[in-house]
Amino acid sequence: MIKVVVLLRRPQNWTRERFHRWWLDEHVAYGMTLPNLRKYRVCLVTGSTSHEGREPWDGIAELWFDSRAALDDAWSSEVGEAALAHSRESHSDRLVLITEEHELIG
Repeated sequence: MIKVVVLLRRPQNWTRERFHRWWLDEHVAYGMTLPNLRKYRVCLVTGSTSHEGREPWDGIAELWFDSRAALDDAWSSEVGEAALAHSRESHSDRLVLITEEHELIG
């Protein structure tokens, strides 16, 4: 199982609340229709303790796929490309991590 973890910072002129509304009311619709998606979770940051002089991350998305090929197919799909374009309009910084999950407790 492949898990994509995406961390986003809101635009500097947006409040955290506006960013959260954008994500939940607009952007999640793209993720919900991605082909090959097995699981999708959005975590809205409500506070942080350390960001070393940078603005804290405002949200985290987690998306699960069966394989890297399934992920690549999703991202290259029409929905995947639209999701990426929509996301670029509404954040100031983004970090995308492609991971192989190892569950230890659960």
